[in-house]
Amino acid sequence: MPTASESLAKLSASLAELSQRAKEAEDHAAAARNETREQLEARVAQAKSTAQQRREEMKARGAKVKDDLAGAWASLQAHVQEQLEKIGAKLDEKRDDDDAKAAERRAEEAEANAADAVDFATYAVGEAEAATLEAAEARKIADAQHPSTPSSTG
Repeated sequence: MPTASESLAKLSASLAELSQRAKEAEDHAAAARNETREQLEARVAQAKSTAQQRREEMKARGAKVKDDLAGAWASLQAHVQEQLEKIGAKLDEKRDDDDAKAAERRAEEAEANAADAVDFATYAVGEAEAATLEAAEARKIADAQHPSTPSSTG
């Protein structure tokens, strides 16, 4: 069984990785303004590939991410909130309970819920990056087809 500090260290590392991925997505979106259409197409393809890989990794780990991102997010939030409320209620009821096995089970459930939330957030960041880059690519295409130069009709 992992110790509390090992569990927290693992969650901290996961959150640090999520933070790094979010920063990378932000940097890629900012750089997209100055890239050519071909560069954007390549970046979109890479972002989609990375997002697909992360989806497959999550499925392999047993993550239950639904196709509808909004539905999955709402479901995850509700589940995490429900688990936190259950854990909070159990802790309130058994504050003085010295049952180490029950406390360990509650800790493992809370850690698993936190890990699931981090996994989902990592997936969501990848999807957001891909969608942002697709939008940038679509804008480049639209701008190329309809230049925004003022027409001189009179």
